[in-house]
This record gives sequence, structure tokens and C-alpha cells, in this order.
Amino acid sequence: MRADELLDILGNRTRREIIRRVSEEPKCLSELSREMGVEKMALARHLDSMRKANILTVEEERIKRGRPRKYYEIAEHISLRVDISPEEFSMKLRTPSQETDRDSVHTLRLESAKAINDPLQRLAALTKIAEDVKKEIEYYEDALQRAEDVLDQVRRAGREAVKELRLTRSERSSLLKVVGLGKRSKLESIIET
Repeated sequence: MRADELLDILGNRTRREIIRRVSEEPKCLSELSREMGVEKMALARHLDSMRKANILTVEEERIKRGRPRKYYEIAEHISLRVDISPEEFSMKLRTPSQETDRDSVHTLRLESAKAINDPLQRLAALTKIAEDVKKEIEYYEDALQRAEDVLDQVRRAGREAVKELRLTRSERSSLLKVVGLGKRSKLESIIET
């Protein structure tokens, strides 16, 4: 899936609400219809397109009478980052399948925890890993935000310095690119998406 495809899916309020609800717990079509007040046929189309886009998976549950119930749940962790500023517009989509670091400490801890035979001890170990990873994510998100804030300040200061040189608009833009403070090239933006 590409970032623009995900944005198209998320551009629909009903689909965003479906994602919110099934992220809390798996839901079947009739539950979603009842909770959201949306007709089953309309929901079925949304669910099908989201399943085809690998956002949702379906698990069937057999019942005593009638057809099996299909429960929809989030397929995998998807992270979409959109940056919009005077200098750039970029979108980055990440999924676990794109991760290649098989030797990280957390991966080793996870493999070790999955090997624990007692389900309660395994759950306790997995909970501890999740807490540690969440703390690490918060730390890196905070550090990233601080670094981006400084970069924005540097770019603004660079634009101000270039304005004092009394150049034409295209000359200013070219100079900012040369010194690494201007808008990113179209090629760089395409490579990231």
C-alpha cells in the first residue's frame, strides 16, 4: 500500500470510524451497523475495500445455526507521517513488514517471551516489553519533534538571511537549495513516498 492510498481510505469519515471501533476490539458487520447507525450494505462495501487494502483482516467464527460470523480487526500496525511546511511536503508510510532489524533488543526479548510455556508468565513478560517499547517511542517522538522545531527555526533564519541579499525569488530559492535550507527537490519527495 502507498501513502496516498491510505490517505484516500482515511479521507472517509465512515472508514475512520470503522478503524476506531475495530481497533478497540474485533467487530462483526451487524455490530458495526448497530453501533454506527449505518446500513449493512454500505458498511460491507467499506469493509471490503479496507480488507483489500490490507488494513483489516477477517476471522470467521462458527455459530450453531446459520452462516459463520465474520469479525473484522486491524491487520497490522501502520504508521503514516505527513509533513507539511514551507520547505516540504512528504508522506512516509511504515508497516512492520518493512522493518528489517531482526537483532534489536526488543525483538530478542519478544522471541524469548514467546518461548515461555506458562501463559500468565508469557503475558507478564509481553506486558513489560510493551511498556518499555512505549516509553522508548515517546522518548524518540519527543526528540524528533524537538529536532524538527530546531530545523524549522534554522530554515526560517536562513530564509531571512537570504532575503537580505536582495536576490530575485528564483535566485533565493536556488541559493537556499544549495546551502540545504530550501524546499526539497521533487525527486526526494517522490523517493520517500
